[in-house]
Amino acid sequence: MPTVTDNDLQELKDLINERFDKLDDQIQALDHRLSLYATMTDERLEAIKENLADLKKQSDKQDNRLWVLISAMFMALIGLLFKISLNP
Repeated sequence: MPTVTDNDLQELKDLINERFDKLDDQIQALDHRLSLYATMTDERLEAIKENLADLKKQSDKQDNRLWVLISAMFMALIGLLFKISLNP
């Protein structure tokens, strides 16, 4: 049966620690990338919210324009009816 020496155990320990250090570095790099993606996603969502708010403002303006146009047409129709009915 082979005998395991302290030197062998130290080498195994060093190999395991080296692998875990590499893995830890990779995990930190991945964590950094994920935080960057999360930040970019938050910025994009904020931009989308601003765009939706702008669209809502534009929609409100268009609704107002539509009602002004309808009111103007109605007033013109009433004026035309009065003109026709009062002038023989």
